[in-house]
Amino acid sequence: MSDRIVEEIIIFLVVGAVVVTALWQFGASRRAKAALARDTDYRKIAERAIAAQEATEGRLADVTGQLTEMNLRMAVMERVLKDAE
Repeated sequence: MSDRIVEEIIIFLVVGAVVVTALWQFGASRRAKAALARDTDYRKIAERAIAAQEATEGRLADVTGQLTEMNLRMAVMERVLKDAE
């Protein structure tokens, strides 16, 4: 082989390595950006879930209070009905 062909092969391999490395880094950068966006979306979903859970907890406390009050009233009514018999 002539020296010219060897030089061209070496240049081709170096350029190829640079192109492959650049593409690899570009892909890694895109994957990192996608992961960051996905993490941000998951964080927003988690925050909404926590807010919904807190609202549900508050409503459940209200319903529990109402049920306790109804049980007390029912007990009073039962005593009144027993006394009326």
